[in-house]
Amino acid sequence: MTTILASDLQRMLKQAAPHASTEDTIPALTAVHLESRDGYLYAVTTDRFTMAVARQSVLNTGEWKTSISGTHIPTLLSWLKTSTDVSIQVTGGSVPTVVLSGTVNSLTVAALPDSTVLPDWRRLFRKYFDMGLNPVPLSGVTPKYLARWKDAAQVLHLWQAAPGAALVFMDDRSEFIGMQMPIRNDHTSREELFDGWRKSLTRYVDVGDIRFNLDEDMVDKDGDPWKYSGEERGGEPLVHLLGIEDDVFPLSTAVSQFGLQPAA
Repeated sequence: MTTILASDLQRMLKQAAPHASTEDTIPALTAVHLESRDGYLYAVTTDRFTMAVARQSVLNTGEWKTSISGTHIPTLLSWLKTSTDVSIQVTGGSVPTVVLSGTVNSLTVAALPDSTVLPDWRRLFRKYFDMGLNPVPLSGVTPKYLARWKDAAQVLHLWQAAPGAALVFMDDRSEFIGMQMPIRNDHTSREELFDGWRKSLTRYVDVGDIRFNLDEDMVDKDGDPWKYSGEERGGEPLVHLLGIEDDVFPLSTAVSQFGLQPAA
């Protein structure tokens, strides 16, 4: 038997449930898998596109596993509002059940058969934890899955160990971990994507009646080349002589003092 605050179990179910599949073809993917081990209660879900693991330290009297159909979660969440402390008792056999005993009443929920096996989530997460970090010049996600992270935490940290590796999400309270598979970027690149926006993202700055394109070179009255430094001061671009990056001038100053103008 495992005892947990009702509010903690509520939080765990809200964190994990959005990552279960809504299609009923594979029961393991539509279920919330509960596991009591190592002084924690875990709630695990996945539909193979995303995976979520929520946990809470609890008082355990033995290790156990069970799986509950995702269709029972709304009822369970509603019932948890009536309790403060909850004891969870799992029974096996031909008709497995999960009995939740609360402050004033109890709730019995049918569990899925023991043959309902979840993918080894520890192995999957360790794969990305143990992988050395590699440069990721471009990644991508399926936007419709982003809403699943809404109730995971107030703040989520994430990383991707290598191109094509899962994006791993973690909160800063050690209560939640999740992952999302990225899309494939085989036929595109960061440069190609930027090229489609390059014209719209070009920055023009007018100094008097002279228009400067900050992506293009500039020359002074002596014909020496200047460039935009990428920095600004008081909202005005800073420019420098090519090769002398540590000596910058506001663009308007360079125009008035050095006769700066577009190179083309």
